[in-house]
Amino acid sequence: MYVTNGISHAARLAAKGFKVFILGGEIKAVTEAVVGTEALNNLKAYNFTKGFFGTNGISTKSGFSTPDSSEGIIKGAALSRCSHAFILADRSKFNKISPITFANISSASIITGQLEDKKYRDYTTIIEGDL
Repeated sequence: MYVTNGISHAARLAAKGFKVFILGGEIKAVTEAVVGTEALNNLKAYNFTKGFFGTNGISTKSGFSTPDSSEGIIKGAALSRCSHAFILADRSKFNKISPITFANISSASIITGQLEDKKYRDYTTIIEGDL
């Protein structure tokens, strides 16, 4: 079972035959993400085994961040309901800070390509691969 606030993600998963739930709320046209109070209230019904999240910035000081407050609120709420949270990020996201922090760096493992700056291993689990 999958739960998402991403319209394109929901469509792709459903097309592959998975059981998919999408949060209700306001659709943000640029990212096709569902955001807002209704989406936040929908999240309260779910507990997640695993969650996967994108980010615009990763910093040891400011954690995981995004430029949009409405998306940040939804990401932070969903991440806090996960038994295991994963951040998907390429190298360009490290040492960057966007305006809205949605989670502390220690709250999720990071899946990325080959990481040059090894200091992040002191703060969380880093899973490196070919991206």
